[in-house]
Amino acid sequence: MSNLLSRIENSLLIFSVSIMCLIAFTNVLSRYFLKTSLAFTEEVTINLFVLMTFVGTSVGVRTSAHLGFTLIFDKAKLPVKKLLSILIGAIVVICFILFAYYGFKMVQFQMMINQTTPSLGWQQWIFTLSFPIGCGLCVIRAIESTVIEFKNLLQESE
Repeated sequence: MSNLLSRIENSLLIFSVSIMCLIAFTNVLSRYFLKTSLAFTEEVTINLFVLMTFVGTSVGVRTSAHLGFTLIFDKAKLPVKKLLSILIGAIVVICFILFAYYGFKMVQFQMMINQTTPSLGWQQWIFTLSFPIGCGLCVIRAIESTVIEFKNLLQESE
């Protein structure tokens, strides 16, 4: 599961960055040669950047690349470390579940009112779906990270 999820995350990141670069390059060529800007490029680029941000957050959780203040955790005794790792993991998971829930509600609302994007006229919910999906990936990775941290602490106590 973890390897498949990693491939999906990495593919989404490669896809979004590649399309963003291609669109930006095409827009530069259009401005240089045609003396006109492609209006839709900003819309697509911003939405792909949102996708990239949340999938990148998931990868950051997976690789423990996120910033953290560990002074209290590092100085604590082993039983307190176990408690803190579960508490911190639970808080992170709850936050991302709430974000995913309200993101999904936003997608439902956009579907209900049939909201479209300004330039292309595409359904806005398609782009907004990256928010709850990214949060869902973060939930999975936060649970995975918490379990790994707790197992490491259990091995440390043996």
